[in-house]
Amino acid sequence: MRRLFMAVALVVLFTVGVSAQQAIPGVTGKGFKLGLALTDISTDVDELNEFLDVRDAFIGGAFLTYKFDRHFAVQPEILYVSKGAEKGIFIFNAHWAIDYLEVPILLKYDLLPDRSAHPNLFVGPALGVMLSSELGFLGESIDVTDGMKTIDFSLVFGGGLDYKHFIFDVRYTVGLANTVDADKVNELSGAEPDDFYYLSSAPSLKNRNLSFMIGVRF
Repeated sequence: MRRLFMAVALVVLFTVGVSAQQAIPGVTGKGFKLGLALTDISTDVDELNEFLDVRDAFIGGAFLTYKFDRHFAVQPEILYVSKGAEKGIFIFNAHWAIDYLEVPILLKYDLLPDRSAHPNLFVGPALGVMLSSELGFLGESIDVTDGMKTIDFSLVFGGGLDYKHFIFDVRYTVGLANTVDADKVNELSGAEPDDFYYLSSAPSLKNRNLSFMIGVRF
């Protein structure tokens, strides 16, 4: 009887263990992260390109990870990120700061799920809602929000490392949409089609940034 009881107990423990391993689908992590974003703006206008250098900015927010199996997961995030560009002029500095509330939806692939430190790769789209846009020089700033498009679309790809409750990721975000609205700029400037400063179409100005983030998950 004792041997039978032990055999049954082993079967039960084995079944529970297998079930636990199979019961992966669901939320496996959520938390917060922050870091440094190296941002600039790509353009097809040579005269503008000379004034659009890399700007150091803040990025941070929250995330939630939902695993489908041992390797694949989807990770929605909500981030505050400051984008734009800057230019050093002698001892002075001019900047263009464009702040967004950004929502990436990332498909995440865990390369080594059984390790305590497991690297991963991810890719996905991101929707950005512009919060503000300003040009700054010599301590003065000009609000240029009214000449910008409110919504920005981006593609995010990168990689990271998860270790226990800590996370680290590096990502590159490339803008797919133009940030300037020609109609809004013409309306603000009062430009007519015959004026030399009238914009028949907006110049190509797209955000891009390389970000480094660390965080914790629960």
